Amino acid sequence: MSRFSRYIAAVLVLLMLVSVTSCRQNSAAEEHGFVDAEQDASETDGAEDNNNSGSGASADSADDGSAPQKRAYYVEDDDGYVVSTVPDDEIDKDYRLNSEYATTGDYYVSPKDQGLVKSERRATEASKYNFDQNPLINRDRVPNKTALPSFDIDDTGFVRSGTRLSSLRGHSLSFFTADNFAAWSYRSESGELIDEWEWFKLLRSELGLDIKYTVKQHSASTQAALQAMNAGKACDIIYSNHVVFPSALCISRNITDLISINNLGSSPGVCKMTMDLCKWGNTLRLVSPIGCVDVLWYNQTLAQELGLSDPHVMWEKGVWNWDSFKNFLLSAPSVTKTGQKLTAFVEWSHNASYIWPSTNGCVYIKIDANNSVPAVMTAWDNPKTLEAWEFITSVHNSVEFGSDADGEGMEQAHLGLYEGTTLMSATMFTQVYRDTEYSKNIRINWVPYPKSNNPYGQEICQYYGFGMMLPQKTVHEYNVDIALKFMELWATRFTESLFDNLNTFEYYNFNYKQRKQYFDFVTRNVVFGLAMNDFEGSSVVSDTNFFSAFYGSSEYNVKTEAAKASGLVQSYVEESLKFGR
Repeated sequence: MSRFSRYIAAVLVLLMLVSVTSCRQNSAAEEHGFVDAEQDASETDGAEDNNNSGSGASADSADDGSAPQKRAYYVEDDDGYVVSTVPDDEIDKDYRLNSEYATTGDYYVSPKDQGLVKSERRATEASKYNFDQNPLINRDRVPNKTALPSFDIDDTGFVRSGTRLSSLRGHSLSFFTADNFAAWSYRSESGELIDEWEWFKLLRSELGLDIKYTVKQHSASTQAALQAMNAGKACDIIYSNHVVFPSALCISRNITDLISINNLGSSPGVCKMTMDLCKWGNTLRLVSPIGCVDVLWYNQTLAQELGLSDPHVMWEKGVWNWDSFKNFLLSAPSVTKTGQKLTAFVEWSHNASYIWPSTNGCVYIKIDANNSVPAVMTAWDNPKTLEAWEFITSVHNSVEFGSDADGEGMEQAHLGLYEGTTLMSATMFTQVYRDTEYSKNIRINWVPYPKSNNPYGQEICQYYGFGMMLPQKTVHEYNVDIALKFMELWATRFTESLFDNLNTFEYYNFNYKQRKQYFDFVTRNVVFGLAMNDFEGSSVVSDTNFFSAFYGSSEYNVKTEAAKASGLVQSYVEESLKFGR
């Protein structure tokens, strides 16, 4: 058959498929679960998806010929359960019929999909939205109480060399932790709490892999890694968190050609969107878990006892914004029904400055992922940024706010969420197991950071910063693929522990629909917004009262202090980019 004949045949079949798809759409007009056949679901605009309760891509476009044709890859009932899906062979056929044939007869692969094998492209469209088979939130999945993931990661193709878990045997990996506490934990069969560091040790007996980690906190971690690299000592991994960006990135190496990542489709526990957010010099650098984000956590039981509106319900109804957020906190009394002081809201003052501009449509500091060389963009003086800062400081000044002004931190205020003395807490700090008698009889729920009332406002979660990278220099080059496979294993077990915790801990006890909703939101709406090494020790802290303005006191005006800090911030950013060079 000639090339022209093949093309005509493909067009005719395509027209038939569009007709069938249109009929399917009309019969399921009110159902969630549609994916634009012309666009990767992971690349849709999060701001447009926020009001559909996190249940998948929007299906609101009218089928009048003007909107893109969409194909139903799954259908769910009113309780959020998947009741039917399109078979893989149908999805594969859709790719073939909606693709331009090349001279070889193979279908054209778009630039965003190049480098991915056919099965990975199919998984992008199908597996991510086939929630009933999603290994993270499957309604029937038993929480994992063992060291290794409960699902196979040997056939993900994440490490292009084909490295498998069995390849780790006999190897040793060395690195420094990014903080002085373990980042995640899970319960063993005996009920014992196994934290991340204990898990490192278990890998020796499970896989024959020797993890040599040294506990370091924040900038001391990257400094130690840099010294080890320059001294020719073993350092196989750069471990990062929200404080050490971008110094960790500055001493990392490109992994784009070493891995293949396709959100849930390629590796169940690695977050593609976060990896894209953290590109450095337009190259992939970071391996990060899914759901390692900051959202707002609140004591739902306490809110009900106090007769307050439920934030999560407001979000589901599309009325969760700056105004409803502030009104919710202002409605809280100063004391509980038992006479205890009630903290309405608690968040780290630094995090407040990082996160809130994104709710007004403007990330105030972010990596310029498209630049050919490592670069950072700042929006410190952007009117949207300043408006967001004025809003959140007005909230802190108006409610009983948990302040860290005394320099001792706010751990107790955060823990008050599990003791009935704090209403809402803004940190992932709450996602660590809290074993109190009170916590066994309450429910904790979450809600996104609320969007501003402006047209460009967006509901967001913020990447919390935990991730692993390859160092620029390594003594043992043969460990590179081993390190990457370990990073995938670490991210997958990290991710699984987060979703298991949401499922099993008394104060979460999220059902299938709730877990699905959380997964969909955090994989679509995560923003960067991390600090430049927290500005600690810089002139931004010593010469201004910028961060003090967030402490819940009207003593300082955040807009005035921001103006003082603007030039200092730019200098500090430029200096940060020189780390390790």
